[in-house]
Amino acid sequence: MSLWEIVSVAKINSPKSKMDASELRRKDGSLVVVGDRIVTDDEHYATIKYIGEVPPTKGLWLGVDWDEPNRGKHDGTHNNIKYFTTRYEKSGSFVRPQKVNTGITFISAVRDRYGLKSEHDAGVITDELFVVGTGKTTVVEMVGAKSLNLRQSKLADLLEVDVKGLPIYGAGQDDLSTLTPNLVEVNLGKNLLSSWKSVAEIVRQLPKLTNLILSLNRLPVPKDVESLSSDFTHIKSLKLNFTFYTWQELLECSKMVKNLESLSFCFNSLSSLHDSTGYLNHLRNLAIENNNISSWKDVLYLGHLPRLETLSLNENQIDSIEFPDVDVTEKTSFFPKLKTLYILRNKISQWSSVNELNKLKSLCDVMMLFNPINDTHTPETVRQLMIAKISTLTLLSRTEILPEERKGSEIDYLKRFGEEWRKSGGSQKEEENNPSPDFIKEHPRYLELIKKWGAPEDSEFKQISSKLKDNLIFVKIACPQNTAKGVVEKKLPQTMTVQKVRALVQRLFQADASTLQLSYSRQKMEGPNVEMDNDLRQLSYYSIESGDTIYAKW
Repeated sequence: MSLWEIVSVAKINSPKSKMDASELRRKDGSLVVVGDRIVTDDEHYATIKYIGEVPPTKGLWLGVDWDEPNRGKHDGTHNNIKYFTTRYEKSGSFVRPQKVNTGITFISAVRDRYGLKSEHDAGVITDELFVVGTGKTTVVEMVGAKSLNLRQSKLADLLEVDVKGLPIYGAGQDDLSTLTPNLVEVNLGKNLLSSWKSVAEIVRQLPKLTNLILSLNRLPVPKDVESLSSDFTHIKSLKLNFTFYTWQELLECSKMVKNLESLSFCFNSLSSLHDSTGYLNHLRNLAIENNNISSWKDVLYLGHLPRLETLSLNENQIDSIEFPDVDVTEKTSFFPKLKTLYILRNKISQWSSVNELNKLKSLCDVMMLFNPINDTHTPETVRQLMIAKISTLTLLSRTEILPEERKGSEIDYLKRFGEEWRKSGGSQKEEENNPSPDFIKEHPRYLELIKKWGAPEDSEFKQISSKLKDNLIFVKIACPQNTAKGVVEKKLPQTMTVQKVRALVQRLFQADASTLQLSYSRQKMEGPNVEMDNDLRQLSYYSIESGDTIYAKW
């Protein structure tokens, strides 16, 4: 059934002549005007740009500008008369009001999704009854669709509502502060909201609301944004994904939401940023994922946000990271509070970018998976190098870095690049230790690590090769409980994990997996065996070398 009712006749100007047109109202009595949004039954969205007659036909037409560039037939011109202007050459159409939906109020949508339905509306629902308790006191609990619907029907108790995709045009005449007074989060994504004023009329009536989702809407930036700021003072979190604002438009909108702490601005075809000084001063979390940002210089425009703690840049085109304000061994003034950086699926390929991250004062959590840099070594080696290069990390790819892992990674780093350090002018003698500037640029933490763990000896230098055969070590595997097998000699890659060694021992000696323990002894060093107690570690972590012996017992 159509939502439109013709209630009166009014005069509307045409570019060529004056013509009669019908005034259009929704069922709730609200007037439909140019600028409002509509949606078709098959979910195509458009903005109304004209309401009136289109001679020589009779009756009312809506001139609409579709969100999809090629859905229409023209640019708002019909029979050489320009009725309206479109964004694209072929995004304009004329449609009858009966063919489109012009929307419902916010509370109508909430009732539709969360309100109590009659058995007729809900269909045939079978709920089970459970008797809980014994003795004189018996509690009957109803579970299933009907009981869930009863709980949700108490609108005043709702804390969160998701009305994404319902055709909401605005607040209407309802008193939301009475009907839904406790709402903390509202998802208004993909609705028929046509302006920030319409959003403000909803938000101002929800005093406890802190989290607002407006993704997949088309909301023109108001001319006087600050006039609406008093309506958004309680909003702390905002999602504007798929809104296709430019960064400058986003900054203008932020003037309305001055206390914003969390912002999601993803999937907006964003290719550049601008100076953000004076904006978003309360922002702690920012996600600008799945855009087209390619230059780190643009990212630096965010570097002066005074409270930013988490920045997510996943799925962009960034190929390098650089903080040009300080030397390679110093701390940058950019991003003073940044603790977490997510930069998955970009184009970072050089380890110099990882060196730059060590300039951040507060960084403790990084995710950099699915960048070309991850293909330069094995996953285990990449992790070790990142830990060694960034001193402040406590999490890497959401995995905790324990003290022993950091120690192993940093010592391995000293050994791995020891020969390069020596050739550049490094020395075990502190007074003669003077590696070249080029070496320090490539390994800015090396001297710091020497002070922490001591300089590596020549015998400890690692000869790193990308070929598997060059990374194999000859080890002996002994099992006192299965002397019939004797001592087995094996070639194992240094990247082999203890977990895989454990599986190998089980096959060789029919060991009991539930109680199997591994340790090793160094050929070059006397002393007690060293426990291999972390299944995720590589043999290289334990500095096992050719000639060493791995012992198995259970």
